[in-house]
Amino acid sequence: MKDWYAPREIYFDHKTALWLVNNLGSLRSGQHWPTEESGYTDIPGILKKGGTKAPFVTPVEYAAEITRRLEKCGTDGLILLAIECWGESEVSMAKYLKMSEWSIRKRAKRALAYVASGPVARWHDTKKRKGQTYQEFISRERKK
Repeated sequence: MKDWYAPREIYFDHKTALWLVNNLGSLRSGQHWPTEESGYTDIPGILKKGGTKAPFVTPVEYAAEITRRLEKCGTDGLILLAIECWGESEVSMAKYLKMSEWSIRKRAKRALAYVASGPVARWHDTKKRKGQTYQEFISRERKK
């Protein structure tokens, strides 16, 4: 997995979705896009038809989309968030939730698959957002 992705490289595939989850705290702050190891510290406003948008908008939009997808996963999304964003171990999560480590691993993996499934719709067009519920996603995955 790459250590850094520019906004134009985010396709909501497994790798970029995991990177977004790992950097969710930084994205939510809206101060700037997470930094690249090379020392690059900011992403200028993204060009739009009427000019540019404020630098905090892009990180906050991605944070909102990742948060929305995680919340649709319920407990599984919280497990993924705790492991990837907060650094909790699978062992620790298994103890907190009184589940097997295998179950924790499976649920985190399934939540990530849902979060990474499909491109993001236009930010403000809720009618075009992914309509499949997490339960429908799980059912479809089980049938495969």
